Parts: sequence; structure tokens; C-alpha cells
Amino acid sequence: MIEWLEQIDQQLLIAINSWRSPFWSDVMWAISNKFVWFPFYILLFVLVYVKYSIRAALLFTLFGFAAVGLADFTATHLFKEGVARYRPSHHETLKHLLYFYEMKPGELYKGGQYGFVSGHATNSFVIAIMFSLRLRSTFRWITPFLLIWACVVAYSRIYLGVHYPSDIIGGILLGSLIALLLYSTYQWLLTRLNR
Repeated sequence: MIEWLEQIDQQLLIAINSWRSPFWSDVMWAISNKFVWFPFYILLFVLVYVKYSIRAALLFTLFGFAAVGLADFTATHLFKEGVARYRPSHHETLKHLLYFYEMKPGELYKGGQYGFVSGHATNSFVIAIMFSLRLRSTFRWITPFLLIWACVVAYSRIYLGVHYPSDIIGGILLGSLIALLLYSTYQWLLTRLNR
């Protein structure tokens, strides 16, 4: 059963990675770049500060940064280093079947050594769910928009050949769980402070 799931994981990765073109490779590389999204994150925080009290917004900022920090730490140190599953880009028999983004002539992007779970998927889903839960009562469109954004970021990692689909699914589940736990704690504390 495990071997069968692993084969499906690899076949999906190879199929998605093979649907490439120079244009889409550049697009996926840009989507995968976390620094590209800083203005987007700032805009989300601005929406929170515009729509809610300064106390609620400051507390949300604290919990938002804590959620991303916890997600990043957990994905990297507990899962990637703990599970130590090689990325497909470092898998001896698989890496020759994949195409990797050429950052500079002769320099291919292959990511770090280990890949389970995807840090990009974990972090993007933490952000999507935290902001969705905070802003959905004011902006009805925010939840589908943020979830689609997070899925596209996660998908870009498979397209670039540096994560298996199971790495992405693991990251989605981990990020969602952390976001739900920290948002629940945020709501509980905010209720206590407003008494």
C-alpha cells in the first residue's frame, strides 16, 4: 500500500513538472518567491487595522507572526529534519526525470535536502486561514481568494520539481492546524481582554 501511494506521488509530480513552458516556469518561480508577497501581506494587515480596533489588530498581528513563526519552525525542524525524506530534486533515481528552474546559466534550483513537509504550503495556509478567519465577516470574497492563492503557491513547488504532492498535503494540514489553534487562542484572549 505504501509503495503504491509512493508511486502515485512520484507519477503526479513527474506529470505536473512536465507541463512546463518558459513562461510558466518564470511565473511559478515568481509565485514561489516569498519576498514577492510582502506587499500583499502588508495589504492584508492594513485591512485588519482598518476594520478592527487597535487592540484587536495589534493582538492579531502578534498571533499572526507567532503562527507563521511556529509553522516555519515546525515544518523545518520537526518535520523536514525529523522525517528526513529527500526532496524529489535530491532523490537519486528521480531527479534525472525532472526539470528544474534555471536561476542563472548552469545553476538549477533544487531546494534544500529534505522536503516533508513543504514550508511554502505550511506558511501560505497559515496566512490564508488566519486572515480568512479574521476578515471573512467583512469581506465575503476573502476566504476563496486566500485559499486559491495558498493553493497556487503550494502548486508552484510541485511544478518546480522540489516537492512531492504528499509534501504539499502535509504542509496544508500542518499549516491549517496551526492557524486554527492560534486563531482560537487569539479569539479566546481577545474575548477575555474585552470583558
